[in-house]
Amino acid sequence: MKRLFLIGLCLATTSAFAAPLVLLETPVTYAPDASVVDQIKNECHIEDMLTNHVGEVLRKLNRGGDGTIASQTDAGDAKILRLQITHVLGVGGGAWSGPKATTVSADLIEDGKVIRHTKINRWSVGGVWGAFKGSCSILDRTTIVISKDLSRWVRDPSYEIKEEAPPKEASAPTAQTDTASSAKAE
Repeated sequence: MKRLFLIGLCLATTSAFAAPLVLLETPVTYAPDASVVDQIKNECHIEDMLTNHVGEVLRKLNRGGDGTIASQTDAGDAKILRLQITHVLGVGGGAWSGPKATTVSADLIEDGKVIRHTKINRWSVGGVWGAFKGSCSILDRTTIVISKDLSRWVRDPSYEIKEEAPPKEASAPTAQTDTASSAKAE
């Protein structure tokens, strides 16, 4: 009987010390001065990618329930994470048109006041099979990394997101134009 009582007491105290809920405000929006190519904006729906990935990590962080909340809805005791897309680097052509990047501004809101702010910029060239991926799937990789960064950022006030440098672009091998080199090859 004592064991059962101790187990119940442990469960009750762990829920009392649980971290406050953090919910992603939806819809994720573009900043008024966001720099995004219309083709990418219309085809890739970066805002939906962010809603899915960030909402999922917050759902796991909250240990169930929903990780999102509609804009203008009362959040109760939960903190709100508001995201705005400020820049998307990418055009059609997949990895062949260069690296892709997504930049997001994030505000953590408690009781209607911004308590933390950060800017996140993540790059991708598509990984090992990047040459065979489209622009949207490469940009999706950036939103996955952003969601992981935000998961840590919302639960650890000392965590600061570092600016990520752009990747070095891969260059195609140069064609042999030297007659001596081509003669050796024959």
